[in-house]
Amino acid sequence: MPDKQISHIVFLFDVDNTLLDNDRSKADMQAELLRLLGDKGSKRFWELYEEVREEMDVVSYPETLERFAHDWKDKEVARKAADLIDNWPYKEYLYPGSLPALKYLTKIGEVGILSDGDSDYQPRKIANAGLTEAVGGPADVLIYTHKETCFEDVMKRLPGRHYVLVEDKEKLLASAKEFMGDRVTTVWVKQGHYAHDPKAYRKPDPDIVLEKIGDLCALEKSDFISKQYSKGRSNP
Repeated sequence: MPDKQISHIVFLFDVDNTLLDNDRSKADMQAELLRLLGDKGSKRFWELYEEVREEMDVVSYPETLERFAHDWKDKEVARKAADLIDNWPYKEYLYPGSLPALKYLTKIGEVGILSDGDSDYQPRKIANAGLTEAVGGPADVLIYTHKETCFEDVMKRLPGRHYVLVEDKEKLLASAKEFMGDRVTTVWVKQGHYAHDPKAYRKPDPDIVLEKIGDLCALEKSDFISKQYSKGRSNP
């Protein structure tokens, strides 16, 4: 396979609470599982969810569902829980402005997904939300257990002269800045539960701070390169 052409600018988007309202999605999923499984079943499911996350160091719905199916006596109900999660309508949880932002930035540079997650469910989740198609296909969707340790591999797989990382987690943006230096412009979108979590903050400050993902459509290429739009932690 030929080497991927080097782009002048590569936009890398996080998914959960950046493009997709994962907090609302999980809350609705919890409510549906409670309705389906009852208090005892729902409690057991989320106990296994946390157990798997602790053991594997990543959220894995497939492993959680497998353990729940083995653990729960009512196999038909366990099957219905698996069907619910495997067919969860993630497209309904995209933030307003997510798809327009991706479409707009494809006119400026290459756009890709950079997500944490397991290698099975997370790609399906991203595809079901319509995000894989929006960025041009699976080759532009990168998923790691801990993406903050994989920036070198990211730069090989999506080569560019300059990068723009769009995230809801300040800590991850700081890690990217420390590794990539002036080659990356960090964009903090203040969405989800990390937006107001002081423990999630770490210097250096994000280059650009936005209230919502759709605000990207108000920026131009020069804003990402020169960072003249940068306001640090203060909003315009």
